[in-house]
Amino acid sequence: MTRVLAILTALTLVGCNSSEFPAAKGASCQAPFADLANSGASTEDQQVLREASEDFCAVVSGKEPRHAKFDDTAALPSDGGTLFYVGRKYRLTVLNSLSSFGSLNGTAHGPILTFDESFAPGNTNVISNIRVYPLPRSQEGR
Repeated sequence: MTRVLAILTALTLVGCNSSEFPAAKGASCQAPFADLANSGASTEDQQVLREASEDFCAVVSGKEPRHAKFDDTAALPSDGGTLFYVGRKYRLTVLNSLSSFGSLNGTAHGPILTFDESFAPGNTNVISNIRVYPLPRSQEGR
C-alpha cells in the first residue's frame, strides 16, 4: 500500500512539474552534432541541426525547448507527464515517465529527438538522453 501511495504521489508531482524538471546532476549537455561549421552541411541543414541541438540541450538543462512548439495534436500519453513538440524537420519528445528497474523505482526523464525521414533517412534518425531519477524513499518503517 505504501508503495502504491508513493507511486501515485510521484505521478501527481510528475504531471504538475513535467516541463520544469531539474537539470541532470553533474552533467552538462554536449550538443549531439559536433563541429557543424566545418561539416560541409548546407546552411539550412546546419540551422535545423543547431535548433534541434539547442532544444535537446535545453531539456537536458531542465528548461523548455526554444525552437520547437508544443504539439497539441499529439495523442495524450498514458504516463501523464511526457510532452511532445514539433520543430523544423524534427519532433522532440520530453519523456517523463514512471519506470522500474528491478527494485529501483524512478522517473525516466529526458529529450528524444526524432528527425523526419526525409531529412535523416535510415535507422539513425533518433537521438536521446534519458536519465532515471529515483523516487524518494518512504520514511515509514525507519
